Amino acid sequence: MASYTEALVSMMPRTYEAPLLAEWVNIYTWLGLQYAFENKSKEQFKAASEIAPKELSEYEKGLLDNLRRWIYEQRRKALKTRWKSTDSTELNKTRMVQKKLF
Repeated sequence: MASYTEALVSMMPRTYEAPLLAEWVNIYTWLGLQYAFENKSKEQFKAASEIAPKELSEYEKGLLDNLRRWIYEQRRKALKTRWKSTDSTELNKTRMVQKKLF
């Protein structure tokens, strides 16, 4: 599953397009609160804690989990596509370098 930060970043452009539904506003602000907490930004944490819900409802948690799974799946698809388009000799060179590192 994608991280909370990845979910927050993926939602950001959507906030510029049109107003979000109340559930998504709660998710977005809650994710912002989690980001501020993880990065120990006191000012951001204080601002986010004033507007963000303390915890998400079960429905909102389900929406967030679905979003995180979708982001992860899209990332995996992009990686597989990249691997398929990469020349096999390039892959072998990369594997040899990785073997030397470990």
